[in-house]
Amino acid sequence: MTVPSTRSTLQALQGTDRPTRLSDNEIAALRERARRTAGPFVDPKVVYARRHFHNREWAEAIVGDAAFSLNHWPTMYLLAIAMDAEPEPPVTRTQLAAQAAVEERAQTAEASRALREQRTVERHRAEAAVWGAAVRGCLVKVVVRENRYGRVRGGARERLRHVVPLSEAVSGRRRRHREGRALCETPGRARPLLLDEDPTDAPATCQRCLAYVPQIRLAAPPTGPQNPHPAQPKTSSTN
Repeated sequence: MTVPSTRSTLQALQGTDRPTRLSDNEIAALRERARRTAGPFVDPKVVYARRHFHNREWAEAIVGDAAFSLNHWPTMYLLAIAMDAEPEPPVTRTQLAAQAAVEERAQTAEASRALREQRTVERHRAEAAVWGAAVRGCLVKVVVRENRYGRVRGGARERLRHVVPLSEAVSGRRRRHREGRALCETPGRARPLLLDEDPTDAPATCQRCLAYVPQIRLAAPPTGPQNPHPAQPKTSSTN
């Protein structure tokens, strides 16, 4: 929790509980003037020029009623001549306290935003370090491609980044990793993950892919001659 600024604190000490500098006699004179001169017809110039009075506290003090309505022409006229009589009303302690609360919320929001940014930077550094260590001894050329569908992480949507080998690879005794497919995919998966076609320079973030990176090696090519059209056995014929 942050502390209100020194400026706000000093202003709060200088605040007043009275929303207007006009005396009770001056306010009474304005009310009497409005009663005598407002007339039965609305003056559009006054309405358009005085659509916004100083603040609610000030208007209540001038009108003398917290439930006043701006649809009442004499009330609008009274506020118009009162604004001419007092162009700049004082700032009350209540208003200063509200302003201080706004400043405090803004400072808290800024501190939270800065903290989120710092954590994001630290996370990106950690991801880069893990990726660098994993790929350093990799025996297969790989690229990183982002999943087209994101996940929610830390309140924000983030796309997971997978490791994709550019050649057929294997890990362990017989696990197969297909070319162009994420390392985390099982060999028999019918529908591959939907990944971006273009690779990214950002580090991989899929933990399962990262676990396979140091283990994979190029798949051994088939041994022996391969004839796509093997000869058919001859059959003997009798005459």
